[in-house]
Amino acid sequence: MKKSVVVLALALGFSISNLNASNFTSSSDLDDVVVQTVEISPLCKAVATGNTEEVKRLLKNGADVNAKSNGMMPIHYAAKYNRVELIKVLITAGSKIHEPCNQGYSALRLAENAKAKDAALFLKRFKKKTV
Repeated sequence: MKKSVVVLALALGFSISNLNASNFTSSSDLDDVVVQTVEISPLCKAVATGNTEEVKRLLKNGADVNAKSNGMMPIHYAAKYNRVELIKVLITAGSKIHEPCNQGYSALRLAENAKAKDAALFLKRFKKKTV
């Protein structure tokens, strides 16, 4: 029994030492790497952070309430981050409530996916009516 435990331990030790867990790649692999930076608009940043006064100021100064930033409009950010007061401000400013983001989700769907219950409850009032 002792011999079989020793043999098993040695076999396991040799098999583990042969594993290569390196994450290094050759320099030729790095030539294919593409780094993409995404710039978020000041309006979407203000919405995401919940800065109501900044959102109102930007809208007053002509910021486009429906301009997409990183594939989402400001109302999408407001819905995702459960910012009901900002959703009201954006709707008053003319936001397109039912316009989907680049991934195909409406503001309501983004709120539901993010478990933003207050935003989802508010946006359900504007559910698109089918004819």
